[in-house]
This record gives sequence, structure tokens and C-alpha cells, in this order.
Amino acid sequence: MSLTKLDIDRFITTLRTKSKEFNSISNVQLASMLEETISNIKEVAFFWATICSDNKGTTKTPAEGEEWLGGPFASVLATQYYIKSLTNDDDLVEKKYNSEENSYKVFPNSFTERITFPFIDAKVIFNKSMSFEDINKYRGFSKRYDIDPSITLVLGAGNFSSIPYLDVLYHLITRKSVILLKLNPVNEYLKPVFEKVFQSFIERGYIIVTTGNIDESKYMAKHPGINHIHLTGSDKTFEDIVYGRELTEKERKSKSLSKINNKPITSELGNVTPIIIHPGKWSTSDIKYQARKIVTAKLNNNGFNCIAAQVVVLPDGWGQTETLIKFVKHYMSKAKERKAYYPESIERLEKLEKDKGYERVNALSCVTPHLTREIKAYSKFEIDEVWSSTIYFKKIEYTSVEDFANKAIDYCNDELWGNLGVSVIIKDHDRKFNNHITNLYVDNLNYGTVAINEWAAIGYIIPQLPWGGFPGNRDNDIQSGQSVVHNSMLFESPLKGVVNTKFRISRIIDPPWFVTNKKARRLFKNLTYYQIHNSNINFLKLIFAALV
Repeated sequence: MSLTKLDIDRFITTLRTKSKEFNSISNVQLASMLEETISNIKEVAFFWATICSDNKGTTKTPAEGEEWLGGPFASVLATQYYIKSLTNDDDLVEKKYNSEENSYKVFPNSFTERITFPFIDAKVIFNKSMSFEDINKYRGFSKRYDIDPSITLVLGAGNFSSIPYLDVLYHLITRKSVILLKLNPVNEYLKPVFEKVFQSFIERGYIIVTTGNIDESKYMAKHPGINHIHLTGSDKTFEDIVYGRELTEKERKSKSLSKINNKPITSELGNVTPIIIHPGKWSTSDIKYQARKIVTAKLNNNGFNCIAAQVVVLPDGWGQTETLIKFVKHYMSKAKERKAYYPESIERLEKLEKDKGYERVNALSCVTPHLTREIKAYSKFEIDEVWSSTIYFKKIEYTSVEDFANKAIDYCNDELWGNLGVSVIIKDHDRKFNNHITNLYVDNLNYGTVAINEWAAIGYIIPQLPWGGFPGNRDNDIQSGQSVVHNSMLFESPLKGVVNTKFRISRIIDPPWFVTNKKARRLFKNLTYYQIHNSNINFLKLIFAALV
């Protein structure tokens, strides 16, 4: 049902009358409401995950597990950590601080996290100008200082269902702002889910969940009653909101540009996501494992992720480069095709397939093509998201491993669009002879998340990590956006999040988030319920799902 301008005016008036009340509630009260939210998620989790999989055509397949992980599970995990932050005023633990890196270790923190995400750890890195005392002091946002009552318009993403939920939570907590959540038309089927999940906030007038078309969204964004906007979407949408048009390259290089909308806007706008393959001594088994990791990073959610793998950066002349490319194509050919549910995505794929530079690697009988291409010169998709099941290979000449690392870093920082997240696959990353190389990548890749030996999307699931572009993006060259979300420890000035894991987590079975793991549906379903309630029966169900 379409909205009238009067409907939107009424929404904003209702929120305005409640904004002062919400702004004054205590952290304990807010934490209690979040506990109610977790109880509501428990009631609606099955419907939540399956309505997503129904609309994406993955119900009762292993890929349904992605909807559990990227929906109710990620939402519950983050909510639990926000509750801890709201109710705990303890200082940071100094033994988790690394003075050389100026980093703070944030994950894992429990037995469940260690068995669910084995061998994965995460830390937040800060600018060198900040001391441990500064990091400890400058966190909390609305916990630390007064913020005026306000209304935040959250323009929800259309791909993974936890994104609108987590965006709402972040601004509820950090800004003490009431929220108008406008769902994306692609997943507006989530409206009853969020109306149930946020029931305690909606009943008090602190959140309104609505749908709407482009014109209605524009009216909301320009409305004088809206104080702040948060957008998860594309840079084109951001430019349309702020400038009323898609900018030219000349305008993006301009030092200043007049706006039609001067509201403060925070955003997460995607990325041409690189996976850097560092040369080393890999066995055939290693190559196959890493190929499956790359294919997971591409085909998870059929490639409709802001952090989907797009460009595999390879050492030219390395003995395993061609073999790795061969196995990436092999596993892409074997992966079950999925519904290209995003508007215009299948048309984009069909257009690319007609270009002789692309190779289709799955059967012609498949409705959704899986495409690959080597970048030999300039490619449009070095500076634009392909937003589909297409992956690119870029070979870089080098004279030494240090030379390759430096050239790969420069290519990603300077040639690829966006700075949301990057992955580096490096064998023996923590061995003494490779420490300087690993540090080179971590220190110099200017991305919001740097993942060593894992797909950078794991940084989205870990709620303590900041999720957003690298600091410094300008309004008229927005790249992956400005500010962060998630960040459950409420750091006010994080530089980047870093995820580390082993080169291979297991030689027996692929991790449950790999597209090749057939147990993902049952495992992530049971993990969600165990995360909600750590009962013995839920633990046994989780173990059974993992083993059988």
C-alpha cells in the first residue's frame, strides 16, 4: 500500500512527540527493552529466516543457513553485546591492549564463540595518536555525553535481513534517537518480522517501521522533521539524496560541491571487494580449500553482498596462480545456481555473458550464469560493484614477496573503488619469516575491515568490530561511506577492524559458512536458538547438527 505525504508527516510527528522521552530513558531501561527484543526474536526466528529463504529460493537447502546466520543469529549476538555495554561501566582490560599495534582484542570471549568460529580472533586498531587511556575514555557516545532528542531515518538494505535491524540498534544506542525505519522494496516482506521484533519500542512510539517507493523515500529524506539519515545501499543512492543526481568524475574530484540536502548522513555503501593471494608454498589440497573460500565469498547470497568477493588479486608468474584460477572456476561450476532475486541483476548477467571477454563456468541450462573474467587492462568493474555472480582475476607482476605485497596494497588502495573490506590469503601468516609481510598488509591496506585468511564478511558477524568504510571519505567522493555501525563496545574513533585466522581451519571439513558445507542450514538454525538460550538441550541439538 502506497504512503501519502500526510502518512509520512504523521509518522514523523508521532516520533517527534516521543523523542524527548526516549532520549531520557536510562541505559538500564534501554537494556531491558533489548532483552524483550531478544525474546521476540526467539518467537519469530523461524519465520524470519524462512521468509527470507522463501523469497530467495533457498528454503530447505544448505543455503538457508545463510539466512539464519545473517538474520536472527547476527541480530541476537549483537544485541547481547550491546546489553553488556549498556549495563557495564568497567574500564577496558589493559592486557587485551597491544601498544605496538595500538590495537585492542575484542573476540572471542566465550566457549561458544571459540567452537562456533574456531581459530578466529579479532581486534580493533586505532590511530597512532591515541593512547590506551584515550581509547578507554572516548567510548560510549550517548553513555558518555548528552545528545539532543532526534529522529533518525534508517533506509534499510535489501539483501541481508540483519542489516536494517543492526542499523536501527546502533542509532538507538549511540544517538538515543527515535527511528523511522524505511524498508527496501526488495525485502519489504520483513515488515511483520521487524514489527514483532521491535514491538516494545513500537508500542512506546520509539520506532516506526514502514515501506515506500523512491518518491516516498525522497520525501522522508528531505523532511524537515528528520534530523539524521543512515543509509545502507549504493553510492548512487547517496549522491541522489545529497546532490539530487549521480555525480560526474570531475564533480567527485572537486574540493567542494553544493548540496540539496545538508542533513548529517552516515552510510555503508559497498565495495569492489578484493581478495589478495599472497605467494607461498601451497599444496593442491591448499589450493582447493582456498578456491572454495573464494567461491563462498562470491556466491554467498548469490553475490548480493556489499562485501562479496569481486577481484581476486594474484601474483603473476607464481606457480599456483593458474591452478587456483582453475579450481575457482571448477567450484563455481559445481555450485548450485540460485535465484537472481535483485531487480535487474539477471539482465546485467545476460548482458555481461554476451561479452566475449567473459567465461560462463556453469551449465547453459542454469538460469543464473556464473561468470569469470581476467582483468588485463582497465575494467569498469574495478570501480563499480558487479552485484551478481561474477568474479574477476587480476594478475600483478612482482620481483619478491615484499614487492608483491606492496604492489597489491597499492592496487587495492588506489585502483579499486571502495574501502569497506579486504581479504588477504597468506600461508604461515603468523610465522616469524612472514610477520613483516602480514603487518605490511594490516598496517597499509586502507579498509574498514582487513581479514587475514578469511572472507572479510566475518567482520560483519563479529559485533564488537566497527563495520563501515575506512575513515576519510568525502561527501562528493563517498566510496564505502562515512562512520560505522555495529561497534558494540562503542569506540568513538576506531580506525579499522582486523580478523585473523589459520590458513586452513580444518583439513577434514569446510567451515559451516562455506557454500560447500551441507550442514549449514541445521547448524546455524540450532546455533541461533543456542545463542538465545544456552540450555543443555539447545547445546546437544547444536552438537548433533555439527556432527551428523
